[in-house]
Amino acid sequence: MMRAGSMTGRLVVSAIVWLIAALAVTFVLLTGLFRNTVVSTFDTNLIDHVDEILSLTQVAPDGHVSLKRHPADPRFNKPESGWYWGIASSRGWSEHSHSLDGFRLPTVPAPVMLEPDPAPYRISGPGGIEIRVIGKSVSPPGTDQRLTVFVAGPVSAIDAAAARFNGILFLSLAVLGAGLLLAIVFQVRFGLGPLRSIQRSLSEVRAGRQARLTDDLPRELAPLAAELNALLDHNDTSVERTRRQMGDLAHALKTPIAVIANAAEQVEGATGETLREQVSVMSDSVNHHLARARAAGSARIIGARTPVYPVVDALHQALARIHAGGTWEMDVSMPAEISFRGERQDLEEMLGNIMENACNWSHGHIRVRGEQDGGELLIVVDDDGPGIRSEDRQTALDRGGRLDETVPGNGLGLSIVRDIAGLYDGALQLTDSPLGGLSARLRLPAT
Repeated sequence: MMRAGSMTGRLVVSAIVWLIAALAVTFVLLTGLFRNTVVSTFDTNLIDHVDEILSLTQVAPDGHVSLKRHPADPRFNKPESGWYWGIASSRGWSEHSHSLDGFRLPTVPAPVMLEPDPAPYRISGPGGIEIRVIGKSVSPPGTDQRLTVFVAGPVSAIDAAAARFNGILFLSLAVLGAGLLLAIVFQVRFGLGPLRSIQRSLSEVRAGRQARLTDDLPRELAPLAAELNALLDHNDTSVERTRRQMGDLAHALKTPIAVIANAAEQVEGATGETLREQVSVMSDSVNHHLARARAAGSARIIGARTPVYPVVDALHQALARIHAGGTWEMDVSMPAEISFRGERQDLEEMLGNIMENACNWSHGHIRVRGEQDGGELLIVVDDDGPGIRSEDRQTALDRGGRLDETVPGNGLGLSIVRDIAGLYDGALQLTDSPLGGLSARLRLPAT
């Protein structure tokens, strides 16, 4: 359907308005021309009958007017047919058609009938039928009498012919208009097809299934596609520049913090404890905000796409090496075709923190599974550890929130996961695991 305000709607509606106006003007002009033609033909027919009657008229030496024979047209013999003729002389009416049946046609001033082209006039004839009359006045050779010949025909004959033509013309223009309307819709949709191609290409780019816009476009739209591709390149360059700056900043900050931390180790007493505590706070804050800033830059990358299974498998192998002495095992159930609409390093950051957290707390069994529902990706990491009470789960998601100080960590892992997921309009939820421990449910956009 065409939405209000759409280009297709505006083009089609404007074309329909012009089409209706053009067809209406055409209808008025053609009906007017046809009616004029019918009237002209009708008047010519009447004049022909006048000339025929004049050619049949004869005047006797005593002035008596008669016809050699009556006109052959049978319509002049049917009463109230609308077709009449009559001859009037200075002595009165001499001859008339049988259809007049005693009715006398009114005369008009002689100058009208003396013109080379007699002017027709309209009157009400027998039976109230409106008729169109043409009269012609002549003086036959060898006589001083002046004869006037009248011939009339029904106006309804003109109206009927015009009505038939108008109906046929209206139906023809309606069919033509419908055909032109379909042609307009097809032309508009065909003409705007490349714009829909750009839209689909942008959707593919945004979903990560295509790197750049297609170049298979008409030359009028090729500059637009080139500009959009240049904008995508500029976006990638800006994000990459931001990522490098974050890395440089991390390097610039971590080295002084490490130096201060080493120096703080040499200070004894309450002062040393305070220094070491504040250095830890500084280090945690730097790690948190740098990770968030880097993820924010990555989330703005258009077209990023990361298959999930290779990331989970790589993290599984890495954690197996790190916790080589552990007794846990990890089951991975992940369709190979599902993909995250985002950067690989962000997915590694999120899954790495969740899976490492499960390894730290598990009693021996960890399960990682993933599924895709439309445009949403769900990754669930279950463990059989002690879990987290429902009233403590929000604390675990807060920055620096630690529920057990005996386990290594700084309390930033789940907080970073939540923040990065939020940058992608995703979410991290902690619930009870069917294995008896904690279930971390990570929802992210899918391609």
